[in-house]
Amino acid sequence: MSSDFTANGRKTAAGFTIVELLVAIAIVGILFAIAVPSYNQSQRKSRRTDAVVAALAIQVAQENFRGSCPFYAQSLGNANTCGTTAALSTVNAASSSANGFYTMSITASSATGNAYQIKAVATGDQANDTGCDELTITFNATNPKGLKAPADCWVN
Repeated sequence: MSSDFTANGRKTAAGFTIVELLVAIAIVGILFAIAVPSYNQSQRKSRRTDAVVAALAIQVAQENFRGSCPFYAQSLGNANTCGTTAALSTVNAASSSANGFYTMSITASSATGNAYQIKAVATGDQANDTGCDELTITFNATNPKGLKAPADCWVN
């Protein structure tokens, strides 16, 4: 802020008017309103990695389980239990992703002797990840590397 003198010798202050200040605040508010949703969506997208890591851990557990049981397990639990059917079998794997953004499960009736589907359902703020709040990956003879759905949600 600098000072100027008028023709009659009076001192005047130079600076921002209230209108200029309000315009500057409005511009900052608009930028903030644009940036925050974009940041939140970017954060949700990066959190999908939590589901991918958890799904791959379940896949490894299922493949190890299948080595000693005639079918894949239908449930997640704290120990491997080979029941008389897939529906009565449990694989030792977590039902929550490491960071807690997803609830993990094996899709009902998907486990057989040669197939299973892992489902990750977003929880908390991650449930606002529109279109990607439920991720699945299906392993079977046709898709040994896994069929991922929705496909766009698995790409980071």
